[in-house]
Amino acid sequence: MEQQLSFHLDQNYKLFLTSVKERLKTAQLRAVQAVSKELIRFYWELGADLSVRQKDFKWGDNFLEQFSKDMRHAFPEMQGFSISNLKRMRLFAMEYPDFEKGAQAVHQLPWGHLVVLLHRAKEKSIRHWYAEKAIEH
Repeated sequence: MEQQLSFHLDQNYKLFLTSVKERLKTAQLRAVQAVSKELIRFYWELGADLSVRQKDFKWGDNFLEQFSKDMRHAFPEMQGFSISNLKRMRLFAMEYPDFEKGAQAVHQLPWGHLVVLLHRAKEKSIRHWYAEKAIEH
């Protein structure tokens, strides 16, 4: 009669299982970071577009209200198109005009962190310092 080996008691199996779980967690984290990075880029681009278009076409303040309403209608499952967030995107694009060019610390921060930095640290050098420290820690 053949004796079955319990994989849960086998040390090699435990090591393999632990390794696979860690690799999956790492892959999930990288995926979240990639999505966040693309969303930040989109927010910057949209903020820049909003500024330019509103100025070029002389669209008034109601433009943001209409745009917000239209985007939320088109993408009801998404958040992020409130008037206040659209204004944050515009501010983000204005405060980081060279965002696309460099490997700045802000490229690595999630949107919530960027919003806090934009509103609490008015000087660019101070925002940069806090961004660097947030990444460091």
